[in-house]
Amino acid sequence: MASIVIAEDDRDIAELLTTVMNSAGHTVRIAPDGAAALDVIGSTTPDLVILDHHMPGMSGLEVADRLRSDPATAGLPVIMMSAATPAAARQLCDVTISKPVRPKHLVEAVNELLAAYPAGEHPPVAHPDAAAHLADVPRLLAVSDFLTRPARAAGLDAFAERLAVLTGTPTAAVTLMLNDTVVVAGSYGLPTWVREAGGVPAEWSPDAIVVAEDVPVLIADSRESEEYASSPLFAVSGIRSYASVPLHSPEGHIVGTLCVMDEKPGTCTEDTVQILHSQRAAALGLLSPAGQAPIVP
Repeated sequence: MASIVIAEDDRDIAELLTTVMNSAGHTVRIAPDGAAALDVIGSTTPDLVILDHHMPGMSGLEVADRLRSDPATAGLPVIMMSAATPAAARQLCDVTISKPVRPKHLVEAVNELLAAYPAGEHPPVAHPDAAAHLADVPRLLAVSDFLTRPARAAGLDAFAERLAVLTGTPTAAVTLMLNDTVVVAGSYGLPTWVREAGGVPAEWSPDAIVVAEDVPVLIADSRESEEYASSPLFAVSGIRSYASVPLHSPEGHIVGTLCVMDEKPGTCTEDTVQILHSQRAAALGLLSPAGQAPIVP
C-alpha cells in the first residue's frame, strides 16, 4: 500500500480518483490546488504524486517544477493528468496521462511506478523511446496504407482551413508520421518552405511526442519551451503557440496528428485541444477510402 497525494481542483474528479486509488489499496490525500499540494507533500512525504495541470493559482507544471527543484522531493515519482500535455511536462513528470482519465490506465501507471521503484528508491524522470515507437513496423505499415491511397489533398486542405477557423488560428495541418518525417497530408497557412518540402523532420516537431506517447501536446509559448525554442519549425517560422492531438487508424495505430499553430503566444489553449479532438473522426474519414466525412460543427 502506498501513500499518494492527488492535486485536483474538480471535487467530483477528486472523489473519483480517491475511490479508484483506495480500491487499488492505496491511501490518498487530496489537495484542491497547487499551493495546497506542496504543503501536503511537505508534511506527509508521499510515495507518489498525481497532478492535474490546470489548477487555480499554481499549475501542475509549476508544482512539478518546485518538486524537482527541491532536493527533498526531486526524485518523487510524479504523474501529470491533462487534456493537453504541456511540452515541458516531459522533463518534469515521470508519466503524463490524457484527460478524460481512464481509471484502469491510471491504476496501471501508479502500480508500475511503485513496483519498479520501492519507497526510497524513486526513479529519475524517464520517458518512452520516441524513436522506437515511431519505427514500430505495424504502425509504419498503417501509415503507409494511408499514404498509398488516392490523394485527396484538396479536401484535406479545405478541412485544414475550416479547422483553422474553428480554432481561431491562422495555420492548421493534417499530418501523417513516418519514423523520421512529419508528412503534411493537408494544410492551411503553413509556411511556404514547409509546404514545398512536404513536411519537416520528426525531431523538429512536437508531433513526434504526440505520436510516440499517444498524448495531446499544448505549447502556449515556444520561447518558454527548452525543447522547442530553438527548433527550426518554431525559430525560423516564428511559431509561438501550438496544439496537436493524435490520429488513430481503425486498428488503433497512431498514424498522425491534427495540429494548429500561431505566431502569437497564448492562442492555443485546452479549448483548442478539445476542438481538435472533436474533429479527429472527420479527418480520418477524409484520409480513408470513402473520403467524404463531414466536418463536425
